[in-house]
Amino acid sequence: MCKRTIARTCAKIWSCTALTALYAFIPQEAHAYLDPGTGSMLVSALVGILATLVFFLKGVCYKSVSFVCTLLGRTHHHSRESIVLYSEGRQYWNVFRPVVEALSQKGADCTYLTSDEADPGLNCKLDHVEARCIGKGNRAFATLNMMEADVMCMTTPGLDVLQIHKSKGVGHYAHIVHAAGDVALYRLFGMDYYDSLLSSGPHQEKSIRELERQRKTPVKEIYRCGCSYYDLLMARKKTYERAGNEGPGTILVAPTWGPNGLLSLYGMQLLGPLAEAGYKIMVRPHPQSRIVEQDMLKKLHEETARFENVSWDSNPDNFPAMAEADLMISDYSGIIFDFAFVFERPVLIMDYQPALTFYDAYDIPWEIWDFAAQKEIGRRMKLEDIPRIREIAEEMLKDPGFEQRLRTFREEYVYNFGCAGPVIAERLIALRDRERQKKH
Repeated sequence: MCKRTIARTCAKIWSCTALTALYAFIPQEAHAYLDPGTGSMLVSALVGILATLVFFLKGVCYKSVSFVCTLLGRTHHHSRESIVLYSEGRQYWNVFRPVVEALSQKGADCTYLTSDEADPGLNCKLDHVEARCIGKGNRAFATLNMMEADVMCMTTPGLDVLQIHKSKGVGHYAHIVHAAGDVALYRLFGMDYYDSLLSSGPHQEKSIRELERQRKTPVKEIYRCGCSYYDLLMARKKTYERAGNEGPGTILVAPTWGPNGLLSLYGMQLLGPLAEAGYKIMVRPHPQSRIVEQDMLKKLHEETARFENVSWDSNPDNFPAMAEADLMISDYSGIIFDFAFVFERPVLIMDYQPALTFYDAYDIPWEIWDFAAQKEIGRRMKLEDIPRIREIAEEMLKDPGFEQRLRTFREEYVYNFGCAGPVIAERLIALRDRERQKKH
């Protein structure tokens, strides 16, 4: 048996022992967006303790193997991942895909981990790329908390706050931003313990530095990379052909989820007058809304059934809905920037201030970028303005200077628009090389 096989076999024995204990004491399933104040923190603490135990036992194992190899006149090095990317589910593959493809083209080994068995990333056939599903809930947390890699890149906020803890075996943790908006709209402490931020715009750095100043947390490395999924959207836009549209046009209603979402706040007060204005209305709830707000959505489905011009879009792919729309109505959902920046069409944003108590934005002493930027990509609208929707829409769609103003704004606040994947890949490779140099 070769030295590497001995090392891996011993490591698996110790890992299985710890994981057996882990599964004996905690349930298998968990859900995203858990509150740090719940009993899930006990689960996190237990996972952390067991992960520490595993690293101790693996350390003993590797030292033992190294001692034996030394006696035999051989040198032993245990295996370690190079660049690891973790995705919570298939919805983030469009964030990672341009990065994974660029890493493959550059000949950089990487591992793509996902918690979703239906993630398209599992089917990618690229050189230098290994993709595998690590399951959900505590099974995934245990794997991530015992990871050994030079660089770990994730979209998941809350590192070292919720269930995913820093592993002693990971050299560097990088957060890849998966939207154009301000990271201050993450839940509390979302970015505090990452080593670096792969940002998409200057407003994100401004917020991060302010939070670091207030909380006295370590200063993160911030790299100007861009928003990778815009690479795919722009490439797709070039070949997409819109369907013919008769009538005044199509309005896409695309809100966020939760009590601050416009469907929760306004419901038929919004959808009723919109339908009566004669537009073709597409309603596209947030994916999370379909999970936690099923009763509300069912009621709205029933109430809008009498309108032939109202349809509900449940396609996992939001591109066709955005491509067909002439105008979007939304709230503070990040989709407003996707629609404006990619399709260069205006957005109407319902004029209200969401509750920010449990978000990092609560500690920011200025207006969050997402709210300040709304006037650059469209205009705000109050509920009493809905009966004037046709007049308002026509004013916006006929504005001759809108596209140029939007492009200027996009150029200032989105790095490497449409070509961010290779930039992010280069940064991850540089971080990997730096971590490897530390070992020598």
